[in-house]
Amino acid sequence: MSSSKLFASVSGILEHVENTQVEKIKQAAALAATAIAQDRFAVMFGTGHSFMPIMDTFPRVGCFPGWLPIYELASSVVPMMSGNQGLRQVLFIEKAEGYGSVVLENYNLTPQDVMFVISNSGTNTAGVEVALGAKGRGLPVVAITSVSHSKDSTSRHSSGKRLFEVTDLVIDSCVPAGDAQVSIPGWASKVGAVSTIIGMAIMQSIASETAAILSERGIVLPVYPSHTSGQNESEIKALEHEEELLMAEQARRIVGIYR
Repeated sequence: MSSSKLFASVSGILEHVENTQVEKIKQAAALAATAIAQDRFAVMFGTGHSFMPIMDTFPRVGCFPGWLPIYELASSVVPMMSGNQGLRQVLFIEKAEGYGSVVLENYNLTPQDVMFVISNSGTNTAGVEVALGAKGRGLPVVAITSVSHSKDSTSRHSSGKRLFEVTDLVIDSCVPAGDAQVSIPGWASKVGAVSTIIGMAIMQSIASETAAILSERGIVLPVYPSHTSGQNESEIKALEHEEELLMAEQARRIVGIYR
């Protein structure tokens, strides 16, 4: 069955990530924990489907303050192939020189922050530009990218550099070149893309490791709880209180971050 092929592919890639990238994930988490402990941010950026691991990290159930997602709707949300907010526009914007630099101008980032840039191919201009811009501001920069895919591709940035070549720490998603993993008889190309699933798993592993490091340092932060886990009125109120604590803490931290 084709579905079994997809499950097997995802399982195999995740196992490979666990076997080869755990130390880098711990290093990335240490950078995030240090930033968050200083009331600064673990900043996240991605275009196209690479924005989805960011959305899956913050805000969502299990998240905690200190993450700063950069949501550029024009370069990420693709409701249609053509028309308003269509695929053509997104593909154009993420390759356009200057866009990533303008995005960063909206934020008062400091060397105490850390930047995460997610891009499966690692070749699009926006991601490379954001990584270079963050480095120019003194931030440590972490890439989550498919190294094999990237090495098999040509950068669209004028520097000729791909994402893994311009960042301080590279977490390899281990996604094979091409992304899609399931061959269908008679079809010209494979189906079943997996990079988003793997990217989400990597970001959640970083977030979980970050929380553990913060806890070891004696730092306890509110966590966004599941709204459906309360069994009675007192439990529901406790969950709502935790949610309000998280929102208040994130609001406190975010003062002054936007320019």
